[in-house]
Amino acid sequence: MRAVKQEARVLPRPLLAGHGSGIELLDYDAVPGLPGAGGAPGSMLLLHGFGGDKGQLRPVGDALCPPGSVAVHPSLRAHGDSHRPDWGYSVLDFAADVHRFADALPGELHLVGYSYGGLVAAVSAVTWGASRVRSLVVIDQSFDAHPALHVADEWAEGSLLRWTYDFGHLPDLLERLGIPVLVLAAEESRNILADERERLSRRDSAALRLEFIRGSHADCHRNTDEITSAMRDFYGDRFPASHEKKETP
Repeated sequence: MRAVKQEARVLPRPLLAGHGSGIELLDYDAVPGLPGAGGAPGSMLLLHGFGGDKGQLRPVGDALCPPGSVAVHPSLRAHGDSHRPDWGYSVLDFAADVHRFADALPGELHLVGYSYGGLVAAVSAVTWGASRVRSLVVIDQSFDAHPALHVADEWAEGSLLRWTYDFGHLPDLLERLGIPVLVLAAEESRNILADERERLSRRDSAALRLEFIRGSHADCHRNTDEITSAMRDFYGDRFPASHEKKETP
């Protein structure tokens, strides 16, 4: 079994590690909140998109995770140093991988996911519930089915499953669970099409907020200042007591 890497050994060893089960766990970094960082109301779990790895959203975690908390960055299956099975690239497979080391994670988490990682984060949030997941940020990922957008590539199984199946019920479930959601749509992206943007904008409430960021789908995650600014506002509105506490001398 591949060993799970950690930074500064800030998390316990997952229960599934070292039991001879043959289960391969995701490689990840656990990064303590940095001095001078802040904005998130606690620990974070940040999930990259197809073709990325655990470093893709590291700038976001470094900027927002406060001292005393931890930002966890996994490399999803077939990415970075994580395992590469021949099949199993649905959002459910990815979410199960995250669940396999969830016992090592902090008890409360703020989830962030970019692209396909946004769907993985949403499914994980629905599975774990509001007692574990305090909020969800989805960066440029649609919940709708768009079969016409599927293009066969190296991620054929995962992208086919993504575009063919409808996840439009996830915002309803997240609202019922009481998990606030921020969706950041890239202005030049076709990932979230106009009709879905319109529907999401009509939902704007304490449960779900839609905002726009610059860039295409491929490069919007690099707009760290813009993303973290929107996330700080979102966290401040949804968790004002946490922010007031941090600002108290």
